[in-house]
Amino acid sequence: MKKFAFSLQKMYDYKKQILESEKNTLMSLRREKNEYLNRLEVLAQTMDDVRVKSVEEVSKGTTAAKLMFFSMQMDGIKREQTQIKYEINIMDMKIEKQRRKVVAVSQDVSGLEKLRDAQKSEYDHLAIKENESAIEEFLSFKLSTE
Repeated sequence: MKKFAFSLQKMYDYKKQILESEKNTLMSLRREKNEYLNRLEVLAQTMDDVRVKSVEEVSKGTTAAKLMFFSMQMDGIKREQTQIKYEINIMDMKIEKQRRKVVAVSQDVSGLEKLRDAQKSEYDHLAIKENESAIEEFLSFKLSTE
């Protein structure tokens, strides 16, 4: 009996390759989101630093220009935080869309794996029957020659 060959092996390999590509895209999106989250943390720390410096300056007695400068810095940080939160929301939507793609392709691959397993099981069953038949033939030939 010839060696087992999955009839859809090329399709299976292609789908596996697509799955890996989609997973890599998903990881890249998650990494990008993490970068935004890290930037948000840095901005929060910067905001705290500016507030502390502002309070120190007020307690020492400062000019209106310096207070205006601190206020403008904090406004700039708030605008950047708002923009980054917006980008994070967009990234969440992209990640969810990509996650769904990965799940769909994963289901395709899984379906092909089940089909391959079923074909392999059928092949194994036929191979066992063929071996049993060959053994029976051998034994009947052996008995008939004696």
